[in-house]
Amino acid sequence: MRRWLTFGWIAALRFLGEGRMQTGFILVGIAIGVGVIVFMSAMLTSVQTNFTNRVLSSQPHIQLQPPDEIARPLRQRDGVVEAPIVQRPTQRVLALDQWQTIRARMQARPDVVVATPSISGSALAVRGDVSRSVGIVGIEADDYFRIVRLPDYIVAGEPRLEADDILVGLDLANDLGVTVGDKVNVAGGKGGNRVLTIRGIFDLGNRGVNERNTYVQLRTAQSLLNLIGGVTDIDMTVTDVYSAESIAQDISATLPVKAESWIVTNAQFFTALWAQTLSSLLIRSFVGLSVAFGIAAVLVV
Repeated sequence: MRRWLTFGWIAALRFLGEGRMQTGFILVGIAIGVGVIVFMSAMLTSVQTNFTNRVLSSQPHIQLQPPDEIARPLRQRDGVVEAPIVQRPTQRVLALDQWQTIRARMQARPDVVVATPSISGSALAVRGDVSRSVGIVGIEADDYFRIVRLPDYIVAGEPRLEADDILVGLDLANDLGVTVGDKVNVAGGKGGNRVLTIRGIFDLGNRGVNERNTYVQLRTAQSLLNLIGGVTDIDMTVTDVYSAESIAQDISATLPVKAESWIVTNAQFFTALWAQTLSSLLIRSFVGLSVAFGIAAVLVV
């Protein structure tokens, strides 16, 4: 066997065989260093995957909305401007212009997986003497549940929406004192009013969301918010979640819409994720350098 080994291998094996204690220290140091690096990598990957899945399973990757309303100064004639101090106007609930065309264009993009319309606005949920301000989200359930996996968070009832059904959060159900099968009176901000049956109760793990968010059928929300035939949002998922912001910027540049990605709406989460990645990289680099210097020092001695 020795005749197949080069001189370098023969010298290395003889050195390791003569200094068994030194060889043991080298192997233990290498094993500890590699173990720390593997553990840190696995832990970071697991934490990032868990956090990202938790965030992305409860919101779309990109949401298209009507552009913000802008106030413009009045002009009587050239060079004359009235009310030169322009205040930002209040943002009304507006329908997305030509949303069917926009949706079709989004579905035709190769980097978009699902694009579905939704409508959102404020309403008042009333049960007996108790009332709560809620956010109504009207959806097409089959497509929307491919984006927001609400069925995974149902704790009572079922994620099924008919014309007179509503899904409510666990904390809102507790505040109103209702359960599956009970009825609640929902009044929209523009005069719409419906008596809806609670079909399911969900728990998204966030008290604020559980207290406010409710889901109804798209046409039911259009009736409550007095936006017949209109939608306020187009929710989408994309093939690469970390390219969502660049895709959103490209959409905003080509269409008259405001496109917001999950990276922007969760800026604090994304910053924390980047800080965690950087700290893990520094720790792994420090451990790797320590192991290398330790081996070099032992070999020199």
